[in-house]
Amino acid sequence: MIKLNIKVMILILFLILTACSASNEKESSDSIFQVGIDEIENVKVNKPFQFVGYLKNSSKKAVEISHGSGMFSYEIYNEAGERILPNATVLLEHAIGYQVEIGPGEEYRNNGQEQRSKEYYELVIQQPGNYKVKTHVEFMMNNDDKQKKISLSSESKEFKVQ
Repeated sequence: MIKLNIKVMILILFLILTACSASNEKESSDSIFQVGIDEIENVKVNKPFQFVGYLKNSSKKAVEISHGSGMFSYEIYNEAGERILPNATVLLEHAIGYQVEIGPGEEYRNNGQEQRSKEYYELVIQQPGNYKVKTHVEFMMNNDDKQKKISLSSESKEFKVQ
């Protein structure tokens, strides 16, 4: 009888631990992602260049996400720490949606080309110097037929304008 009680207790404990770890995994779903930006090289004064951000699935399973054409956005700062904004006064973006699956270890890039003004991801800088860019990404993660909005940002990345 005591052996049976011990086995039942161990089984109950195992089930509780499994349930707790599953709920923690769902709560920290945004921690399976990394946000970054491709290398920024050979940037010249008064010449257009593009930023290309990425979202990496660092988990061991495929993840389904949905997003609009404005998934990626960028903040650019000069040496004085001042934010540089696009020169355009009106930015256009189509209300279009994407649904994709990102495989384990896969990086996903989508700047919304042809669906939004290029000023969202293309920039011309008039002054040489050192700059920093930060990538922001917003999307919905589809998990067990429920959608969770996720907003993430990268670390600042330095680049030089010559």
